[in-house]
Amino acid sequence: MFLRQKKVAKELVDAAAVNATSVISYTNTYKPSDINLGSLNGPTISVSVDNGKIYVGSQGVAICNSTDNATIATFQTGNGTNQLVFSHSSNTVSNGVNYWIGNSTCNGTADLTFEIPKGASSVTLTIKTGVATTQQVFDTAQAQIISVVPQFSASVIKKLSKQIDYAYDFKRFEGNSTSDNGTIKLNSVDLDVDVRDKANSNATNFIVTLKPTDMAGIANATIDNSTANATCSKGADKFTCNATNDIGSLNPGNFREFTIYVNATGTDVLSERRFTVDAFLDFAANNVANKTLLTNAPFGEWEYKGTVIYVPIIGHAPEQGRYTTIRLQSKDKSSYANKVRALILASDGSLVTADLGQITAGQPFTITGGDLKAKVEAAGKTVGDTFAAILIVTTAEDSLFAYAVFDHQGVSRRVPLKVKDGKIVE
Repeated sequence: MFLRQKKVAKELVDAAAVNATSVISYTNTYKPSDINLGSLNGPTISVSVDNGKIYVGSQGVAICNSTDNATIATFQTGNGTNQLVFSHSSNTVSNGVNYWIGNSTCNGTADLTFEIPKGASSVTLTIKTGVATTQQVFDTAQAQIISVVPQFSASVIKKLSKQIDYAYDFKRFEGNSTSDNGTIKLNSVDLDVDVRDKANSNATNFIVTLKPTDMAGIANATIDNSTANATCSKGADKFTCNATNDIGSLNPGNFREFTIYVNATGTDVLSERRFTVDAFLDFAANNVANKTLLTNAPFGEWEYKGTVIYVPIIGHAPEQGRYTTIRLQSKDKSSYANKVRALILASDGSLVTADLGQITAGQPFTITGGDLKAKVEAAGKTVGDTFAAILIVTTAEDSLFAYAVFDHQGVSRRVPLKVKDGKIVE
């Protein structure tokens, strides 16, 4: 059986039953192949669906011969059910001959409406040819005539990617910028029955939830669809961006891009962080189901410019015999390379930035716990007898060598230095 599938928007079917017309035409044919002795006189033919109902229009319906458009079987019963029954007392159905479902006089397309029930994923049509008196079926054919597919989808096409720059005390991005942006693409595929065809309202909210792993230092966020810009609502751990628009009328086969701008304060020290997004379509129409398009989709990250070394424990308490020594070496001979900055965790939970100088290629560069503690105290803050810090060195990771020792009352232990990719040679 040759049938072209009709594609219907899942957003519609998930909300309510949907009617589809013009599903079957004269080009959709049925060719029996399993009739005993090759032909059957006085056939009974049933046309049924596995989901929903079939309604017969005013022009009626019949089974027609594709060769001469002769009526082979006339409609008997089943309007408004899942099965239509056709029969004829004297006509013949034969193997190898094409038949189609037409109107009652076989001179036009059958006026049939297929009701797709709420929540269905497809509709399959089954044609059976047999004899009513014996209830024997000789030939069966099946084909999926309706598929239920999502009309809308979303993807991240540009991620946040700015580097937090050493040159601006880690408060701004490279180039003295305080803004970064990423883009989500909303797609609308071309369907036979789409949201625009059936929705009782085109008003829609496209809601994007931006979730940083750290909210500190972010001033605000906005969302822009090229024609309008909206401010995102700032929560304790996320931004909720609502791009109110006529999304339901977005032309099938087209797309729209939404750019989210994330702006740093420019005055707060920024930590490295990752971003994810959720995306949700909230339709005003009550016959269109709201749809989650993205959940925790990666949306980029902010990283420090340079190689980042995490020092988990630093001790400095001479009265207790506690000291820390960190030694760095670099093979990078570039004049602009090897600058060393620190982000030191103070007792109040804030980060203190400090310029520690520049490594000379091939020469050991020493940093002590006392050096770092002094930088914190110079900023008017304090640290305990043990604390943590992040070192950022402006060179490639494979050019850098690092080593740290924690001494306590004459006993020395190596401090494990952590980097993102694990390539530092200690």
